[in-house]
Amino acid sequence: MIRKYLGDKKSIEARSTDNGRTWSVKLYDSGRVTEYTGGTLAEVDALAAKHKMKLER
Repeated sequence: MIRKYLGDKKSIEARSTDNGRTWSVKLYDSGRVTEYTGGTLAEVDALAAKHKMKLER
């Protein structure tokens, strides 16, 4: 499963592994990429909220 979040000059692409229990995340921020692994969906949502991003529909 893939979830994408969009914000002002920022975006997040999260991909689930292990049947949606753990997530691999790439945070794109003004040309920089930060990667996170092993997060939960709640942590991904919290990261998006912290950066004022909304889920892309």
